[in-house]
Amino acid sequence: MERAPFITPAMSIVLDAVRGGAALVVLVGHMVQMDIYTGPFPFSDLMQHNAVIVFFVLSGLVIAHSVHARPGTLKDYAIARAARILPVSLTALAFGAVVYLAVSVQGLVPSEAPAPYDDLTASSLLLPAIFLSESGAAAAGPVWNPPYWSLVYEVWFYAIFAAGFFLKGRTRIAFVVLLGFIAGWRILLMLPIWLLGAALARYRPKPDLTKERAVRLAIVGVVAMLLASEFARAITTPVGLFHKSFGYDLKYSHYFVTDYLFAIGIALLFVAAGPFADAGQAGLERIKRPIDWLAGFSFSLYIFHWPIISALSAHGIGVGDSVMGFAALAGGVVGTCALIATVTEHRSRDIRRWMTRKLEPRVPVVPA
Repeated sequence: MERAPFITPAMSIVLDAVRGGAALVVLVGHMVQMDIYTGPFPFSDLMQHNAVIVFFVLSGLVIAHSVHARPGTLKDYAIARAARILPVSLTALAFGAVVYLAVSVQGLVPSEAPAPYDDLTASSLLLPAIFLSESGAAAAGPVWNPPYWSLVYEVWFYAIFAAGFFLKGRTRIAFVVLLGFIAGWRILLMLPIWLLGAALARYRPKPDLTKERAVRLAIVGVVAMLLASEFARAITTPVGLFHKSFGYDLKYSHYFVTDYLFAIGIALLFVAAGPFADAGQAGLERIKRPIDWLAGFSFSLYIFHWPIISALSAHGIGVGDSVMGFAALAGGVVGTCALIATVTEHRSRDIRRWMTRKLEPRVPVVPA
């Protein structure tokens, strides 16, 4: 009996829900981090970082699934990735710069503006635009947009994966090495997490994976995630000091050791979700529309929310310990990002078609 692919129609809905939910988790975590909400909150600031690890595993899974399910050329792959990323990334850089200028001219600053994301310079626009702001010793991230770091990582994951998947022989080896060198050590440290997701795309669940076995698998995954969160800082400190002894700052890769364990836990949960997703497909179809709506602008929500909440923080706008106020303000940010997505993320297919037409080889006209 031929096994079903990992991403079935039901599982696709689950993964969309995970993507949208992870974006909301990042937003909520950052609003707490900026003291916009100061009431009881049971989670640590690792919550939003862990959500990014979920994104990485999910990204590897979806990208690898798409290239296997719909074979194409390297050009097709590059166009699809560029059309997906550039409308959002370039607009986010401009948006962040405009918000920064509009607020800073008033002499205001948010409660949380970590370096190197706290100043507007030529480098803080150019390096992120070409996705080099997290490579080497570069220290010029996009102003008021620290979450942009993970997008930079993903772009290099896409490029290295493409070289390994589409190229052959010595050319493949040469380009993988070259791209890895340009990406830099801190990005390469997180690449196995993305590749773990890509490996899941080739996994074919066994027909005998019952719900009972799936539950046991899920428990192992949850334990792995809890252990990773519990020991993240204890393990990070000596690893970070080791790298700094060579003059190298791991920046957002400083949790990479426990991030591996957390990613394994996420992968196990994805596998365990399969039997439940397929069994509950009818119920998932009934809630597919709101899930599609949220997932449809999750990228924009992730990459635009920080400048928005920075402006709120700089103007002293907060809700104190009001849970209802917190929910309402978060809803406002979500709605704003949904509107932004209509001119960025939702234009990806149009841009992809335009790029495909422009890059089609021109057939010379032979005179009759």
